Amino acid sequence: MFKGTRILIWSENPDELMKFYRDVLQLPLEEKTDIPQQGEIAPDYGYMLLISDKGEKVWIGRHSEVKGKSKEPVRIMHNLYTDSVQKWYETVRDAGCEILLAPQKTPFYSEELPWYVSTFLDPEGNAWQFMGELDAK
Repeated sequence: MFKGTRILIWSENPDELMKFYRDVLQLPLEEKTDIPQQGEIAPDYGYMLLISDKGEKVWIGRHSEVKGKSKEPVRIMHNLYTDSVQKWYETVRDAGCEILLAPQKTPFYSEELPWYVSTFLDPEGNAWQFMGELDAK
């Protein structure tokens, strides 16, 4: 059993990508970290943002081997659980994100689990999904 997880997103331009996560998805920026030279690893920097009140975080950092947009955006999808899939769908749509799936019932939707899903790409083509109730009650 693992003790947790952290999402790492490498970018050619982490400053701009961080602004999307901070300003559009409203994830609190915890810190900017400067990474000193370590052996063959070049000095670098990145940003830590808080995803949930459970302490889940996303790290956005610069990586010398990453260029441009994601070439296989749906290979790995991250879910953001919410009580308002519709609200967040509209937020990223209005911010100009590419929408892969407008809100719809999940395949396992039921009266006990009335969940919807919506899929979008961040500015660098990484796939994310909003998952949960359509609107807060």
